[in-house]
Amino acid sequence: MYDMNETDTIAAIATPLGQAGIGVIRVSGPDAADLGRRFFRPARPDCRWQSHHAYLGDWLAADGRTVLDEVLATLMRKPHSFTGEDVLEISCHGSPVILQTVLQQLITLGCRPAAPGEFSRRAFCNGRMDLAQAEALASMISAQSTKAYAIGLSQLKGSLGNDISRLRQLLIDALAGIEAAIDFTDDIAENDTPDIPPQIADAIAGMSRLLSTYRQARVLTQGISCVITGKPNVGKSSLLNALAGKKKAIVTDIPGTTRDLITETITLNGLCVHLTDTAGIRPPQDIIEKEGIDLVWDHLEQADAIVIILDGSRPLTDEDRHILEENKKRADKVLLAVNKSDLPRAWTPDRMADIFSSVPPRLNISAKFGHGLQELKDVIVRIPGVCDALDPDVMITQARHKLALEKALVNLKAARESLQTGQSPEFAAFELREALNALDEITGQKIQEDVLDKIFSSFCIGK
Repeated sequence: MYDMNETDTIAAIATPLGQAGIGVIRVSGPDAADLGRRFFRPARPDCRWQSHHAYLGDWLAADGRTVLDEVLATLMRKPHSFTGEDVLEISCHGSPVILQTVLQQLITLGCRPAAPGEFSRRAFCNGRMDLAQAEALASMISAQSTKAYAIGLSQLKGSLGNDISRLRQLLIDALAGIEAAIDFTDDIAENDTPDIPPQIADAIAGMSRLLSTYRQARVLTQGISCVITGKPNVGKSSLLNALAGKKKAIVTDIPGTTRDLITETITLNGLCVHLTDTAGIRPPQDIIEKEGIDLVWDHLEQADAIVIILDGSRPLTDEDRHILEENKKRADKVLLAVNKSDLPRAWTPDRMADIFSSVPPRLNISAKFGHGLQELKDVIVRIPGVCDALDPDVMITQARHKLALEKALVNLKAARESLQTGQSPEFAAFELREALNALDEITGQKIQEDVLDKIFSSFCIGK
C-alpha cells in the first residue's frame, strides 16, 4: 500500500506526456497557494490572485529570478476545488522538458509526487465526490465510445449515487418500523406476524432494476466482442479488413493462412466493437492449426456477437454444417453473412431451416467489393440481448457495484422471508443493516482501506 499523508502537498503532470500546445501541472495541499505566490510572477503588477481566476505570467525557478516558462496560473482555494484542498494548476507550454523541469522544481521545494489517483482519492476523502463518482471519472477518461462517456458523465453528475441514496432511505425507513416493532414485542400476540414494511418491496424492485442494467452497461462501456468465424478461405480476413478500413489481416488463397487471433477495435453507432478474426475451422492439419482452432471455440463461448461467414458461390460443405450445428446453442448471438454476393448463388437460404429452429439474421455481403457492409455493421450492434433495450437513466457499470447490490438484495429477501415466517423482528433488522452496509460500499460510506487502495491505484497519475 502506498503510504499517503493527506496533510502534505502533492504535485503531478495532469496531461499526457508528449508534445502538445499546453501541459498542466496540478498541485494540491496546504502549500499550493504559497508556492504560487513565491514562484509565479504575474504579467500585470495589480494581480489580485483571486480564487478560480487564470493569470498570465512567468513561472520562476527556485532562485526566484530565472524564468522557466510563460504560464497561466490558476489557484482554487479550498473547499471549492476538485480535491477540497487548495489547488494550483500551472498551464505551461506542452514541452515534456518544461513540464518535467517545473515538476522537479516543485518536488525540490517540498512537494511529494502524487500517487496514481491520489487527487481523486483526496476529493473522495474530503467529501467532494462519493466513490461511485470517482470511479465514473476514471471511466470517462478511459471511455472508448460516446455512449461509454455519456454513462460516465451521468454517474459523475451523481445519477447512481442519488439512486443508491433513495434505496438507502427506503431501508432506513423499513428498519425504523421494524425496530419500533421490536420495542413493542410484548404487546404483539404470540401468533401475530409483524407487518412487512412496504419499503422492502420497493427496495427489492429498485435493486432488481439496477442489476438488470449491468449486462447492457458492460456492453456500452466496454464494447461488443464480435467474433468472425467460418471455414478456411471463406472471407473472414477480408471482412475484418473491410470493417476495419485497413489491412489488418493477411489475405491469401492458401487455406489456413490465419493461425492466431487477429483483433481490431472499431466504433459503430457510438459503440466500441472489438472484432476478432479467427482461424478457419476444419480438421486441423498440424498441432499449430489445432491450437488456433481451439482458441476459436473458446472465444465463441465468450462473444457478444458471432458472425458466421458462408461462401454463397459454392455449395455448403460438411465444414459449414459443423460450424452451424456447433453454434445452434448460441443462436441468439449469431449473424449469418453470406459472402461473395458478386458471384452467382450456389444454394438458397432455406438450407438453414433444417439447422436452426429460429434462423438468425442473414445478410448477403461482398467483403471484396464492400456490398452489404453497412447493413452488417447495423445488425452487429443490434444483436438480440446486447443493445436491444433503451438506455435507462441510471446504469451500473462496475462489477464491484453489481456484487454489492446482489449482496444487499439477498439480505433484503432474507429480511422479508423472516417476517413472513413469523421469526423475531430482530432477524429482519439484522438483514436490513447488512443490506445498508452493502449499499454503503458502493458510495464509499463504509469501505475498507485496501479496497480504496485497489480502486484508486488503477487511476492515472495526475487525476
